[in-house]
Parts: sequence; structure tokens; C-alpha cells
Amino acid sequence: MRPLFVTFSALALVAISGCGQETPKSETAAPAGPSTATLTAAVGDAAGMSTVSAALKGTGLNTVFDGTAPYTLLAPDDDAFGALGETAKMLTAPENDAAMAAVLKGHVLPGYVTVADIDAAIRNAAGKPVKMATMAGGEVTFARQGEDLTVTAADGSTAKVSGKEVTASNGVAIPLDAVLKKTPSPS
Repeated sequence: MRPLFVTFSALALVAISGCGQETPKSETAAPAGPSTATLTAAVGDAAGMSTVSAALKGTGLNTVFDGTAPYTLLAPDDDAFGALGETAKMLTAPENDAAMAAVLKGHVLPGYVTVADIDAAIRNAAGKPVKMATMAGGEVTFARQGEDLTVTAADGSTAKVSGKEVTASNGVAIPLDAVLKKTPSPS
């Protein structure tokens, strides 16, 4: 399936460089144009992303997202972490920052990839799922299931895009309704 990955990467680059992108409008009138905030700041200001924002700071990954290199964060929303129950409490405890960092790296894609870019890649692949590498060295697979855009990790965990993407000067955060990692239950 390497050709789909190459096609997806090339398509994303063409889509990004070939046209302007539309910044999602918030409920309050925001100025038009690209955000000047870094991905860390944009996630910190986004509704429903306080858990992932705190996790980025706790693990030190926020420094990566404060840089100039572009990244896409598949950001589990607060409800996604809430659904983990005691496992979320365990993961978000300061002594488990390394485990949380490992989980989050599986949610990070290289480059500035929007939902529109992913949809274009799926259309270019004749509706078939497309794969992309993560910062953790694995792959995630994007597919359309009816109106839902889904993402599946190599371990079989699946999430749906659960809201509007958050754009920043150096990246995009795409909210998800689940954590892309089968997490152990606390003992």
C-alpha cells in the first residue's frame, strides 16, 4: 500500500501549496486569514481539548508544536479521554508522562494535513482508505464511512473526526472522539 501513501503525501503537498485554505469560523467573529498562533497555543485555546493540551505540556511535546516544522495532531477530545475512565487518570498522572508521550506520538502526522486534504486523497484513491505514517513510526488509515471520516491505528483502535479542525501557523489539530491506542486497564 506504499503507492497510496506516496500519492497521499504528494496530494497533500499539492493541495497545500496550490490553493489557500479556509480557516474554520468560530462562534465569535474571528478575523479572516491564517492563524499566527502555534499549534500548542491553538490547541490550548480550543474548546474540548483541555486534556490533550495538558498532556502535550506534561510530556514536553508542546515544545515540538511551538517550533516552525508543520505537524498534524489527531487530537482526542476531552470526551475521548473521559471514556477511558480510570485509564485516563492513570495516563494523565505526572509519573506516567512517558506512557502518555508514546500514546500521543501515535496521534501525530508529519506536515500540515487538513480534513480536506485527507478527503482529496481518499477521492484520488477511488474511495479506498489511505495510510499515513505517524511520529511513533506506525501508520494510521483514513476512510470514509458514510458521512464519517474515520482513522484506524495499526492496533485496530478506531476513532471518528468529532469536530472542526483547529488550524495554526505550523499545523492542524483534528479532533477525534476516541484515543487511537488500545490502552491497558489499570490493575
